[in-house]
Formats: sequence, C-alpha cells, structure tokens
Amino acid sequence: MKLINRILLTSGLPMTVRQFWWYSFLYWLFFAVIWYCQATMVWFLTPNRQMYYTETLYWLIEFLFWWGLTPVIILCAQRFSLLRNRGTKWVVRQVITHLLIAGGLYALELAIQHLLLGSAIAYEQGRVITVRRVVTIFFLSFGTAFTQYMLLVVCYNVLTYVYQLQSLKQQHLQTELVNEQLKSQLANAQLQALKMQLNPHFLFNTLHTVVSLMLRNQVRRAALMVTTLSDLLRSVLMRQQANFISLGDEMTLTRQYLSIQQIRFEDRLTVEYIVPPEAEECLLPQLILQPLVENAITHGIADMTEGALIRITVQRMDDTVVIEVFDNGLGQNQLHDTSGTGLGLSNTLSRLQKAYGEKAELRFEQPPGGTTTVRLLIPCQCSLVTPPTSRESRSQAV
Repeated sequence: MKLINRILLTSGLPMTVRQFWWYSFLYWLFFAVIWYCQATMVWFLTPNRQMYYTETLYWLIEFLFWWGLTPVIILCAQRFSLLRNRGTKWVVRQVITHLLIAGGLYALELAIQHLLLGSAIAYEQGRVITVRRVVTIFFLSFGTAFTQYMLLVVCYNVLTYVYQLQSLKQQHLQTELVNEQLKSQLANAQLQALKMQLNPHFLFNTLHTVVSLMLRNQVRRAALMVTTLSDLLRSVLMRQQANFISLGDEMTLTRQYLSIQQIRFEDRLTVEYIVPPEAEECLLPQLILQPLVENAITHGIADMTEGALIRITVQRMDDTVVIEVFDNGLGQNQLHDTSGTGLGLSNTLSRLQKAYGEKAELRFEQPPGGTTTVRLLIPCQCSLVTPPTSRESRSQAV
C-alpha cells in the first residue's frame, strides 16, 4: 500500500489506490482474454486436441503474477523513464535496462509456474516439464512478455507526461490570472491614491475661499459655501470606495462643485450643461472632471469682472464618450500647473493613463482670440445599473 501511494504521489496522477489496482487488472485481463480465446480456437480447430485444466491454471498464474507485480513495473518505469531527452545512447541504455528487468521477471514467473504446476502437468498430461523445456519456453515466448511489459512502461510514461504537461499549463494559466488580478489591484490602488490627492486639493481651496469671505464679513455667503461643501463631501464619501462611477453621478459631483464656485463669483459666472441621457450610463474615474473645471476657473475666468461662462458638453460617439469643458477666459490654462499645486491636470493625466492606457486622450484648444476648450475622450464602458429615468439632458444657464 505504501509503495502504491508513493508511486501515485510521484506521478501526480489523480488516481486512488483502488483505481490503480482496477486499471492494472483490466490491462492484464485484456491480454489474458486474448490468450484464452486464442487457445480455445486452437483447441476447436485441432483434431484430437485436448484442453487441459493445467493450461488454464498456467495462464491464470501468469495473469495474477503480472497483475501483482504492476507496482514494481511502474516503479521501474519511473526510475528508468524513456521520455527524458538525454540523447539516443541514453534511450538505448534505458531500453536495455528494461529488457533485463523484464527478462528477470519472466524467468521468475516460469520458475513459480514450474514449482506450482510441474507435478500436476506431469500427472494430467503424462509428461515431465524439465528445466530444459522451461528455458525453451522462456526464449520462445519472452518476446510477448517483453512487449506487454514495455507497452505498460511506455503507456505510463506517456500518460504521466501528458498529465504533467496539462498541469503545468493549468498552473501557468492560474499564474497569469493571479498576475492580472494583482495588476488590477495595483491599478485600483494607484487610482485610489490619485483620487485621494484630489479630495484635499479642492477642499483646501474651498476652505481658503470661505476664510476670505469671513474676513470680508460676508458671513451669509461663507455659511452657504460651507453648506454646499458639506453636501459635496457627503456625496464624495458615499462613493469613496468606487474608482469608477457613472457619468450621471460624476455630473452631480461637478454641479455641486460649481455651485460652490457660483457662490464665490455670484452673478459673474454662468454655467451651462449639455449632457444627453444616452451618455449618463458611461463609467469614468470619479472626480475626473473636477480638475478640468477648476483649471477653467483658476486660469480662465478668475479675473473676469462679468460675463464669465463655463460650458460642459458631453457627446457619445459609438464606444467613446467625448467631454468638453469650455471657458471664455483669456486662454491662460496651463497643463501642469493648477492653483500652484501641480496636482490638478497632471493628476488627471496620470489617472487616465492608469485607467485606460493609450485609449484615452486629453486635448487643449486655445484660439488666438481667447477661450479654452479642454476635450476628454475616453472609452465608454457602461455601468451595470441603468441611471434613473428622471435624469434628463440639461442645457441650462445657472
């Protein structure tokens, strides 16, 4: 039992000890049935040919002998494998080794048969089985015995090779899957880190504005800004675990942020939204628009005394969603510097690269006469939850 367990453990085959004995039984039974059918046909076709009971016992002993030695043969197949690529000489040496092993086992079988059935054969058939006759039988029938032995060795080697190859492929696929999962987790962690940089970024700017209003005794406006900021932070915290949200939810956050800015600029700032319903279900990184809008305010319309305009336009073109942030400022937007922090648009570029690689684009258009349009093109991956039907396209001035 221990020997078989060792064999199965070494081979890696998904087989129990019971299955091992059952499969080996069927293997040797196949050859025993062939012989018995062959001997029976010879008996029918040969005149005055008698079928002796000792002949049946002779081949029954042979069947039981080889079946019982199957673990030994498998152990030899493991020890002297034919599938290791070490050159022709090595293969020839392995075959010769198996030839000697098979010869020894077959000689042992004939010796056992002679000891157990010699007297019975002499009594039933009236002839004595001498050592010379046993040796003659060995050389006449060893080819068949060796063929059966080598067939088992080769089948075992091929079977274990195929199974181990499949196991290696499965392990390789599992390793690739784990690597992809780790890459995805790393990308999500990086996106989360970049997002956490943005949260304090606009928070500090807003609080700085609140302090400025209070120093100018504009307490009502400061209180309204704090209340609006509280609503925005509550919305952000509700989605803090999500790296991607629907465009509809992103527009909600953007509107809350711009509401804070409208309190700051009062009647000087007008905001327009053009968002078709079919685009609201597209997923995009959370707070991806906030730096673009803040850039438009800080470097676009901040110094305008009246008529400041920010327009957010969304278009869905097949599998791509195009988002434009337009401002009618003097066109002084800078790609790598927003509010002196260096986190705004550079952070946006980093998040786009982490999320989409080369599939996303961020473009700037600044005509000579002024105005700036920041255009964001990202793949449209739809959310699993359809946005509420109450959301409608908005094209309004606030």
